[in-house]
Amino acid sequence: MFETIRWRCYVHAADRRGAGRVVGHIEKLLPCPVEIVGHERYWKFPELAEVRLVTPLVRPTPEQALLTTLQWAWTIATPWSLLNPESGTHQEFEGIASVNAGARFSVAGVEWMEFTISDRHEDTTVDPQT
Repeated sequence: MFETIRWRCYVHAADRRGAGRVVGHIEKLLPCPVEIVGHERYWKFPELAEVRLVTPLVRPTPEQALLTTLQWAWTIATPWSLLNPESGTHQEFEGIASVNAGARFSVAGVEWMEFTISDRHEDTTVDPQT
């Protein structure tokens, strides 16, 4: 079962409040709630914040999970680069959209975004440091 989508993005935001505004615009594009589970300055480019998010997915098969995730991701940005899943007992898929690679984001302030879906049960509790 694919229960959640884990998102990670780099956004132009001076503080957590600014990052929250950007996330609010992302949430308006999706048909489900978005929860911020992490926020910190991006060490490489201090003008950016790294924001980690989760959204519910709840899809039983890899095909349904990937199709739904891509449909939602395409409302945020296009195009997305997909990474091949590793072989093994668990299935995991990742996608990346980046301004540097020609992606266009529907939400101003987003520079880079990644999604990960997996059939492994992941702990998505909020980081107390955020």
